[in-house]
Amino acid sequence: SPRNTVIRSDNQDSFQGPVVIEELIASGEVPHPVTVAPLELTQDICEDASNMAVIQDSFIWSAIMESGGLNNDLIDRMVVDPTRGPFYMLNLLKYREFAEYSDGRETSLTGREANALYAPTEFLNAIGAGPVFFADVNTQIDGDDVIWEEFILVEYPCPMALFAMFSVPEFQARAIHKDAGVEETIAMVTHLQPSSVPPGFEFPPPAYPPTDDDPSFELIHVMDFHDIAQYEEGADEPERTGAEAWAAYQAGGGASVDIGSRPTATLDVQGVIIGDSERSWDQAYIVHMPSMAGFQALLADETRSDGAYHRQAALANNYSMITYPLINNIPDGSDDSEAPTLLPPVTDTGVGTICTSDADCVGIGFCLSDGSGPGICSRMCGSGECGESYVCCHSCSALAAPQLPFSESACIPEGSASQLSSAPVSCTCE
Repeated sequence: SPRNTVIRSDNQDSFQGPVVIEELIASGEVPHPVTVAPLELTQDICEDASNMAVIQDSFIWSAIMESGGLNNDLIDRMVVDPTRGPFYMLNLLKYREFAEYSDGRETSLTGREANALYAPTEFLNAIGAGPVFFADVNTQIDGDDVIWEEFILVEYPCPMALFAMFSVPEFQARAIHKDAGVEETIAMVTHLQPSSVPPGFEFPPPAYPPTDDDPSFELIHVMDFHDIAQYEEGADEPERTGAEAWAAYQAGGGASVDIGSRPTATLDVQGVIIGDSERSWDQAYIVHMPSMAGFQALLADETRSDGAYHRQAALANNYSMITYPLINNIPDGSDDSEAPTLLPPVTDTGVGTICTSDADCVGIGFCLSDGSGPGICSRMCGSGECGESYVCCHSCSALAAPQLPFSESACIPEGSASQLSSAPVSCTCE
């Protein structure tokens, strides 16, 4: 599907750079000698893995790694596979009211104005990187330890490109402005999950369309799951992981398709590279909302409200933010060459047809969907009735059955059946 791009006309605030290394910067200059010259920033830098050794031999790289400002364990993992990509740097930012420079210089700049001087657009362009999502936070509806002001997602072609940019003296000198302007930040390395929306699929008109007074927006969840879901005492629920509890909550979200909501992106967090080293974040989920009226209708949906206890049990920490992005250009598909394959083909009986409601599956069966986007037509079944590449899942455990998107049985793609054939769901799939 075509990307929705909104070009920003003023400056490209605060994309991603390392923590300022104070001992490397004096009056905006990095001290010399530098034992190994910085690697030239080019858009084909990811094609030669040996470039990583050149970066690691540089004086600036050694100083960065010894500074304690970055998550060295995460960087070590990225260095092992330096050409894998692309990946996405997720940035949360809160600005100082007024800039505070580490060298003590007097300034009347606000935090935002100082950070605007940092804007490393030319360095990003040189390595083939750039922002794919940029938004001021309009309202933060969950999480109050820090009230974030900006959410930014920057695509990098590979880890080595990021590290090469870190190691350029001019980039390091520029980063003093970010340090002066930004009061709080978390930067996470993430990978993009495959889109759940089939290529070329067109969503039906939303029940609550946007208007000039009530425009569409993107709802962002940045989530840290409990290792084991924390249900309230007495809850009649089996032990499951926090991620599984979140999935159970999502399974009750059928109303989201009806109101016109759809998934924008799901990003798996590989680790925090800067800031907030105390918590382990797991996933960011961006959802398109057609309007505030639609969002309110979703919040009022009884099925979704009834399942909210799964959400509470799943999340150890969470930031949820309403945003109206200035840039919204997140790619479709996966950033991983080993991405899952597409859904199996439609069978002779129509199983596998893309649907948004049961009305799309008349004569076939029903629409099987987890509520986060379009689903596929399925049908009640017994062994051997679903067609090639599908299996029949039935006889699910009584505790899990109310949270599943089907009642007695359903034809499921073979690749998804494993999720239903183990505890706590424990269906029979054959």
